[in-house]
Amino acid sequence: MNDSYSIPDLLRRIIEWERRMVPEVPYLEKPTGLFLGFRENENGGYACSPADSILFANTGMDGVHYSLLTDFGKAADLEQAPVIRVAPMDFGNCVNLVAGNLSDFFSLLFYGHEGLLFNEFRSEQEYARYRVGEEEDQTTAYFDHRKWREQKKRVSEAAIDQFQFEPIEHPFRYIQTLRAEREKSIVLPTKDGLGILPRSEEEMGETYSAHPWSGKEIPWNAPDEIKDFIARADVVPFLAFVRDFQAEFNTATEALRMICRKLETIGLHQDAARLLHCM
Repeated sequence: MNDSYSIPDLLRRIIEWERRMVPEVPYLEKPTGLFLGFRENENGGYACSPADSILFANTGMDGVHYSLLTDFGKAADLEQAPVIRVAPMDFGNCVNLVAGNLSDFFSLLFYGHEGLLFNEFRSEQEYARYRVGEEEDQTTAYFDHRKWREQKKRVSEAAIDQFQFEPIEHPFRYIQTLRAEREKSIVLPTKDGLGILPRSEEEMGETYSAHPWSGKEIPWNAPDEIKDFIARADVVPFLAFVRDFQAEFNTATEALRMICRKLETIGLHQDAARLLHCM
């Protein structure tokens, strides 16, 4: 189990490359369309931003951000960690898996599928209609759509050439398959849809009891009940409780402090630090 992570090499190289691209595409606010960065103890700062996620990109709109999911220290290498989108304003559906790793995330971005990274679509047909709409000229007195599109294309071609990204076949299906495979792998479901993975190979196939508020609302005014649960809870049900607590936008300070202390006790110091950012 890892408690400390450094910036993935691919992300570091893309950030450096983007800085060099800025003078070539002055019409774009950011060449990638994202505000990229990496701080190990930041998860996005919203109540629903998973404690075991590390922020690496912001959209600058509605608080939507992208993070690498460590699965509470299980991820051995952030290059291969799943990528999630956190959309704090999309109540009830704030957290979604969007890529299996950083390389796939940037492949989707630079091959023109950023719409899948930013939005949810009910079907492949709905996504196809969205893409047709995106191709329409949206030029106004204040926005030159043609110039924007040309410079965006220049960025994408340069990124694909520089980093040798490969296109992902059937990107909508790719994301749906990714989510379905994760659902099969979890040992406890959670309200944010991420669930809890087995902590080790030995735990695969084991069954776990859910926490007392699974499928219910976690109370804001029952610190003694929560304290008792946290004190005696096994790791897996406790981690499921943490996910559900955040999914409900629960910001009860006393409960948050108890959760952080328990995370510290089981060796998840950075997860505790990131959760404190949500207070």
